[in-house]
Amino acid sequence: MADLEAPVGVLNLYATPTDLKRRLGIADMSHDVVLWHLLHVASRVVDGYCNRNFYVSTESKRYDCKNRLSVYVDDLIEATEVVEDHDRDGVYEKTRDLSDVMLYPLDTDPESRHGVPFSVLRISWRRSGACFPLGRASVKVTGRWGYRSHVVSLDGYTDDSGKAVTKASRSIRVDDDRNMMAGQTIFIDGEQMFIRSVSASVLTVERGINGTSAAEHVDGSLLKALQFPAEVVEATLLLAVDRWRRRDGVARSDDVASGASRSIYDPRNDVKQLLGPYRRLSI
Repeated sequence: MADLEAPVGVLNLYATPTDLKRRLGIADMSHDVVLWHLLHVASRVVDGYCNRNFYVSTESKRYDCKNRLSVYVDDLIEATEVVEDHDRDGVYEKTRDLSDVMLYPLDTDPESRHGVPFSVLRISWRRSGACFPLGRASVKVTGRWGYRSHVVSLDGYTDDSGKAVTKASRSIRVDDDRNMMAGQTIFIDGEQMFIRSVSASVLTVERGINGTSAAEHVDGSLLKALQFPAEVVEATLLLAVDRWRRRDGVARSDDVASGASRSIYDPRNDVKQLLGPYRRLSI
């Protein structure tokens, strides 16, 4: 089922247009622009309701420190650098050795299928006395952020007669595109890309998204896809379908003719049940 190329600004979808079109029984591409935007909006509604995002970003974040032994942070997958401002001048003059820091909850694995994120940085018991500095924005953490980063192989490789994928290339030829769909967030090595369209084993992609950098990749590189929790995918589709059916503010005649109630199905309770375990309450 072909899809038009994603409109500019659409990114980090939790379901694909192909999935949505199957739900709606749409086979052509005449409504694709609307469907792309509905999925984008639905994905951001899921983020807002859960007070967290399920895509993975690489960036730095600053935090107030009220306890010398611990710092509470947003959903953290991996910390790559922790720097501290000890004299409150806005300059982070000290870089903490990551071996001094323990991430909590313990024994979680944000890289796994059922993993959960880290939420607290604590001074290792081996480094008693080496405390975090108290104060506003006194600690800055660089790393990968999000609910989790579970990737699965797409069983496809870059395939361009030995030619590497350059940093500037936005078209990537693959040997097998059966598991690749427009709307997916994919990884080649450490770079994230967003598939804008798929045609004849050629992916049109947006490079270096979510804080990663566009890089050169050798021919034959494996493609992997970020896999979101099933409940998040289902909630996104329910919201998008509901917005499609309410796009004129009333029930569609074809919905009623096919046996649907004149009172349109309201997905809110189902969405709440699906997303309830993933919701992070604001403090």
